[in-house]
Amino acid sequence: MWCSNVMNIENVWMITFESRNVRKFGGLGEVPPNLSKALIKKGINAKVITPSHGKIAYFIKEGHAKPIVSTVFNDKKITVYEVNSIDPPHIIVSGNLLEEQLIYSSSLWDKIILFTKGIEAYAKKMKEIGIFPDIIHCNDWHSIPSMVLLKLFYETEDIYPVFIYHIHLLSKLKIDQIFLSKMNIPFDKKIKIYYNGSKYEASISDILSLSHGLLERFAGLISDYLVTVSKHYLFDVLGYIGWDLEEKAGVIYNATDWSYHKTLMEVLGKHTGLSDLLNKDLKSNRYLLRKYFEKNALDNIPENEPIIPDKEIKDRIKYVETYPFKGSGKIYGFRDVGPLAIMSGRITSQKGYDLLIRSLENLLFKVSNAKIVLFPIPVSGSWPMLDLLIKSSILYYENLRVIPGYSSYLYKLAHVAADVYIAPSRYEPFGIMVLEAMASGTPVVASRTGGLAETILDIREHGVLGTGLHIRPGSVKELSRALSDLLLFMESGYYKPFSNKWNKIVSSIENEELSTLLVKNPEAPWKIRDSCIRRASEFSWYRSAEQTIKIYHEGLENVKKRI
Repeated sequence: MWCSNVMNIENVWMITFESRNVRKFGGLGEVPPNLSKALIKKGINAKVITPSHGKIAYFIKEGHAKPIVSTVFNDKKITVYEVNSIDPPHIIVSGNLLEEQLIYSSSLWDKIILFTKGIEAYAKKMKEIGIFPDIIHCNDWHSIPSMVLLKLFYETEDIYPVFIYHIHLLSKLKIDQIFLSKMNIPFDKKIKIYYNGSKYEASISDILSLSHGLLERFAGLISDYLVTVSKHYLFDVLGYIGWDLEEKAGVIYNATDWSYHKTLMEVLGKHTGLSDLLNKDLKSNRYLLRKYFEKNALDNIPENEPIIPDKEIKDRIKYVETYPFKGSGKIYGFRDVGPLAIMSGRITSQKGYDLLIRSLENLLFKVSNAKIVLFPIPVSGSWPMLDLLIKSSILYYENLRVIPGYSSYLYKLAHVAADVYIAPSRYEPFGIMVLEAMASGTPVVASRTGGLAETILDIREHGVLGTGLHIRPGSVKELSRALSDLLLFMESGYYKPFSNKWNKIVSSIENEELSTLLVKNPEAPWKIRDSCIRRASEFSWYRSAEQTIKIYHEGLENVKKRI
C-alpha cells in the first residue's frame, strides 16, 4: 500500500478544463495555473492537466511539447504532451475534438470523455515509470469523470492519493448510469470512501444512489475533501449537495496577481503615447487615462481585436455597423468625456447584464454624462443577450459601448481609467474580476452574494476604508441608485472641494452617508482608491497556496481514515 507522508506532499496534479496558459474562458482558467505556481514556490511539484483546445500545434511548432503517451478511444486518437516551457508546467491532452478552439461547444460532453481517457492513459504511463501523484486536485464538474477513473485505477493498484474536489461554480447537473457507461466505468466496482465520520467500501452504483443523482454530491462523496471559493458560497454548496458532507468541506479563496503599478506599466507598454502625458500625480493620471480611453483608445481598436472565438457570433457581429459600431466588433469612441463605469464577464443570466441595461434610464437621468463600457464574453447560445446589449448601445449611443470578446488593447486600460466597476451578479461564487478592479484602484458596485459579500467592504459601513457598495441581488432599483451615487462620489474627487461644481455633484448624491462622508473628508474618493488597492493585495496566491496545503493535509487525514 502506498500513501503520501503527511509532512511530505511532493506531487500535485491539478486537473482543469481551462488554463490561462493554454486557453481560458472565465475565472476557472485563472485559478489552477496561478495556484500551481504558488505551490511550486513552496517546493511542491505541481502540474496543470488541461485539454489542448487547439493550442498544442503552437507548442509543437515552438519545440516545447514532448509526447508522453497516446491512446485510442472509440476510434479517436488521443495524445498527451508534456509542456515544461510555460510556468507552471502543463500536461496537455490533445487530439480530435480536443482541438476545437471553442472551449464550451456543443460537443462538450464528448470532449470531456476524451479528456478523461487521456488523463487515464497518462496515469497508467506514469505508473510504469514509478511516478505517482500525492494529490489529485480536480477543478469543477468537467474533472469528475477523471476523478472516478483515477480513483478506480489507483485503488486497484493499492495506491491512495488524496482526491480534492474544487467547486468554482455549481453546475447542478444530474448523473446517472448512462453518463458513467460512456467512459466504461463499472457500476459494481467498489472504492473506499470516508463519509459521515466512517469509512465505507461502496460500489459506484451505491454511491450513485447515495448522491440522489446530483453530480456535485457524487463528487463530494468520492473525494477526500471538498472545497469552494468563499465562505458564503460554501453555505450555498452544502445547501445544495447536503450538509452531511460538511465535515470534509472547506474554503480556498481565489486571488489575483494584478497590482496597480504592474497594470499601469503594461498599459503604458501597449499605449506608448500615454507615457509623456502621465506624471506622479494620481489624480491627474486617472483623469488623463479616462479621457484617453473614452475618446482615443475606444476609437482605435487594433485590426485583430476584439477576439471572438464563437464563429456564429463572430459572423453576426461582423455586419453590425450601426453607430456606434463600425463592424467586426469595433466601435467609435465617445464624443465627450464623463464618469466611467465598466463591466466584464461571460454573457450569462448569472452576470446580470440585463439588470444593468434595465437600470440605465434612471442612471442616466441622474448622471447624464455617464459612460458605461461593457466587455461581454460571448458563449454558445448567448446571441439574444448580446443582441440586447448591442441594441441598447445603439439606443444609448452617447453613453454605452459594447466590446464583445477579448481585447488586450483595451481591457487593462479600462480598469486603470475607470471610476467604478459594476458586478450585478445574481450569484457569484467568488468574483476574481472585482479583485482585478480593486487592484487597479477602482471601487465596485456589487451584489451582496457569494464571494462579493466578502471581498468588497461597503463604504457606508467602513468609510474611507471601504472599497465599494453592496446591493441586493437582482434589484434594478438598488443597482441604479448605487451606481449613480458611486459615480458621482468618485467624480467629486476631480473638483476643488466646496466649489460650485463640487457642491452640485455632492448634493446630487442620494445616499446621505456618502454625501456626509465627502463633506467631512473631500479626499475620500482617493483614499477609497488606496483602500481598493490595499484590499486586493490581501488576496494573494501565496495566501491561497497556504490555505491549499492545509486542505491537502486534512484530505490526507481523511485518506488514512478510509483505507
